[in-house]
Amino acid sequence: MSNSQVPWWKEPTKGQWMAFSAAWLGWILDAFDFTIFLIVAPEIAKEFGVSQTAVMGSLTLTLLLRLAGGVVAGAMADRWGRKLPLMLSLVWFAVFDGLVALAPTFTWVIILRTLFGFGMGAEWTAGSTLAMESWPARSRGLASGILQGSWAIGFLLAALVSAVVVPAFGWRALFVVAVAPALLALPIRFLVPESHTPRSARAPMPPLAPVLGKLVSASLLMALGFGVYYALTSAYALMLAGDHGLGPSDRWSLMAMFNVGMLCGAVATGWAARRYGVRAVIAAPALLALPVLPLYVGVVPGTLGVGAFLGGALGVGFTGIVPMVLTDLFPAAVRGRAVGIAYHAGAMVAAFVAPGIPALAEGRGWTLGSAIVVVAGGFLLALAATVLLAGRAVVAQNEPASATPA
Repeated sequence: MSNSQVPWWKEPTKGQWMAFSAAWLGWILDAFDFTIFLIVAPEIAKEFGVSQTAVMGSLTLTLLLRLAGGVVAGAMADRWGRKLPLMLSLVWFAVFDGLVALAPTFTWVIILRTLFGFGMGAEWTAGSTLAMESWPARSRGLASGILQGSWAIGFLLAALVSAVVVPAFGWRALFVVAVAPALLALPIRFLVPESHTPRSARAPMPPLAPVLGKLVSASLLMALGFGVYYALTSAYALMLAGDHGLGPSDRWSLMAMFNVGMLCGAVATGWAARRYGVRAVIAAPALLALPVLPLYVGVVPGTLGVGAFLGGALGVGFTGIVPMVLTDLFPAAVRGRAVGIAYHAGAMVAAFVAPGIPALAEGRGWTLGSAIVVVAGGFLLALAATVLLAGRAVVAQNEPASATPA
């Protein structure tokens, strides 16, 4: 039986499934540790007596240090293989996020969450390259969507755990739970095969100029994509609490709806990329998300739930193709570093969106919802325009395979 006749889930070997599972679980736990801060942001601001802008500013520092983590992990991954930086990153981000439970002041919260960002950046770089290099090419788009969509599962898990832990034990207890991802390092060490042959110190490097050109283009695309994501999510809990007066349980329910939508959108775009091409599955959802924004912030009464689901599915569902696009874009010898730089340089640029939304609302006298609509809408338009008008520099390599019939 030819490969085309074998169901896609039977094609990967046991080792390939193990590598993918390690990256998938790592990204879920990474998402859990990152997003618990967003969920309890109102409670943290209240306890320490700081403004919404200050809380979102601490998120910016977390995102800025992701770039350093991505670069370091990428260099380690290219030199010694993907597994080692993946294991170290899991322990790093779990420990520093867990220590937030003991933070005596908001300054310590900022310091610990900034250090957490280093491990967070390292985990995605090592995990995504490990998964995509290991996975068969025929179903790599779908695997990319499932991998990146697992961020939404981590967010959902954070919402569910928060609903149980915070009312009973307070927000600090949530960060005690955040230590758990460190345990994943042990099974990765013994059960997951390496996907990359470490490069000899004397091995020739690929030409620099083509890599730099792709790196700049990919970083721009990531910056616009992250701009959309953080415009929709960073101040979402604050908006629901402030603009609509919703309590914790209602906020968590809507955040869960957003992430269910994101998961569905990520898997759908990963699957559709093979049939319709990468540019189509980025631009079309971005444009369709624009009329959803008023529903997302509740301008139309009674639409917060629908808006949350569609905001996740259409607004950020395109992220499902990111691991595949970035991994396929760069040669193996520099893939770890290039993927880490492109992904996290984009996150670094977009990091200023988080404090920018409450600052814009305060400066203009707007509601947080209005600021979210303006900023998210601008990034969605820019993302669609960039992909349609100049995006071939990033996605052209994926288009022929992605656009073939399923």
